[in-house]
Amino acid sequence: MNLSEITLVVAAGGRSTRMGRDKRFLDLAGESLLARTLRKGLAAGFREIILAVEGETEELRAAAAAFGARLAVDERPAQGPAAAIAAGLAAASSAWALVLSGDMPFYDFDLVRALLPEARGERQVVLPTLLGYSQPLAALYRKEAGAAFAAGIVRGDRKLGIILRELAVKELPLTVDAGLFFNVNTPAAYRLALGRIANERRAVPMLSVAAPGTGKTTFIERLIPRLAAHGIRIAVVKSDAHGFTLDTKGKDTDRFTAAGAAAVAVSAPNGYFIEQETAERRSLTDIAEKLDRASVDVCITESRTRGVAPLFLLYRGRGTPETDERTIAFFSKAPEAAPLTEDALLRVDLDDLETAERLALFLVGRALYGADGAMFLTM
Repeated sequence: MNLSEITLVVAAGGRSTRMGRDKRFLDLAGESLLARTLRKGLAAGFREIILAVEGETEELRAAAAAFGARLAVDERPAQGPAAAIAAGLAAASSAWALVLSGDMPFYDFDLVRALLPEARGERQVVLPTLLGYSQPLAALYRKEAGAAFAAGIVRGDRKLGIILRELAVKELPLTVDAGLFFNVNTPAAYRLALGRIANERRAVPMLSVAAPGTGKTTFIERLIPRLAAHGIRIAVVKSDAHGFTLDTKGKDTDRFTAAGAAAVAVSAPNGYFIEQETAERRSLTDIAEKLDRASVDVCITESRTRGVAPLFLLYRGRGTPETDERTIAFFSKAPEAAPLTEDALLRVDLDDLETAERLALFLVGRALYGADGAMFLTM
């Protein structure tokens, strides 16, 4: 069995209570969250795509039509994912279907190929797990399993875990980037998604650390070994408002500069450096793109205000912190008490380097679960 023989059911009910607005149409770098999922599903080559929703609207009809999907409307609205699974499986024309939550922007459809060999015999569900945590909204379901979800709703049992106990389930442990199962459920999660998407478009992923005062260097010094422990090779680009020179008086490089050279480069067995005069300050992104991509996995930039998304903003209690669309996490002492103009921003204690590590890993595409096993799923 392959993807061309199964249905993709995108569960996109649309209540979005924690987001505060319809998350299906949140903008993710020029396309909506729902469109991103449908586009990737279409490219994967499924037999058909079913968009399971609570109510039909012109906007949903247009989204479905754009990607060759069919709408399946829940018979009983406000029943959560169970209703989407029931409606989607009922509408499917294939024996098996992948049911995927519509708010997982980083899901990799290659994972389905690991599930397909397990869809055999009397099994009704192939349920992926990550460190023991199941992913029922990224699982394979036999079409007939939809009846169990419909019956569960009727009797008042709409929790997926309860209904799954009635079915023949094969659990399949996976060892993958936990960010693939990341849900955009809250405004803070939306910010994180935007930060990760910004890095998808870069040759070398970036992470900015900014603060109006001191503490940036110490923070980065403490973060580097944590990321290096995961095999990540890190470069740091620092913004300096005072100017600099690498030349030592009397050395060849100094003599070349004094003679009028606009740029001087030195190549050595263990590396190189280039000192280049420019008419204006170059952006941190421009400088990061000059790094050797074969030797660097992530670039961390340090500045007072000039960072690029995704940005960690550090705050030590002086003045009012200024955040903008680049900021995805706010680090301070007593973060909940700090003055912020944006309530939706993720707040973290300044000394919580474990969370900083986990956030950084997610933003550069190497997310891991924490010791509690619930890294971002409940954000």
